[in-house]
Amino acid sequence: MTTEYYNDNAELLARQYLSTTFEEVHSSWLPHLDRLFDEASALSILDVGAGIGRDAAYLARQLSEQPITVEQRVEVVAVEPAHLLADLGKKHTKGLNVTWIVDSLPRLNRLAIYQNGFNLILLSAVWMHIPEAERTTALQTLAHLLAPNGRLVITLRHGPNSDTRIMHPVSVDEMHILAKKVHLEVIDSTDKETDKLGRTQVFWQTVVLERIKNSPANKKLLPIKG
Repeated sequence: MTTEYYNDNAELLARQYLSTTFEEVHSSWLPHLDRLFDEASALSILDVGAGIGRDAAYLARQLSEQPITVEQRVEVVAVEPAHLLADLGKKHTKGLNVTWIVDSLPRLNRLAIYQNGFNLILLSAVWMHIPEAERTTALQTLAHLLAPNGRLVITLRHGPNSDTRIMHPVSVDEMHILAKKVHLEVIDSTDKETDKLGRTQVFWQTVVLERIKNSPANKKLLPIKG
């Protein structure tokens, strides 16, 4: 199983993840993050598949530098299904405003209390692990957690895999189709980019989604089916 691979190789993967920076990996969508910092009166961020917490730590530090009032809720929630990676992540983000939760898509049952709560949701190197049959439910779950003017950022991995992790084909075209089913729309997507870890056959794309303007889902989201 994929989760077992991440637990069995937690220390090795932690070193690998920390060999790159947030800015290196996520440079293509940083303008969206800057916009959220400029416009949102309060910020709450969800990192799904947070791994060692590299991205969660960066985002928490960025949030700590934003001018806020006492009434504003400013936090990062890091979700990681591999509990040994999550344990390392807790150590890496110690002292930062990061809440760790062991949970997984497609439903993220432990996050139900956060409905409509996140200005930014990040799925970095996660979507290829979700089987095609579960992706509509997964995206609907994320739509329920997204604030009305929030952004959902998903990275898509293309290329072969040489270890025991299960990975499924992904595409921007599929994201457009799935998004419409759950009252989201793709507002930005990148061309294929080279892998920051130097794997020559691996490429990445990033898609940014938001709720469809004037959609009934902006007022009352439909219940998750299935």
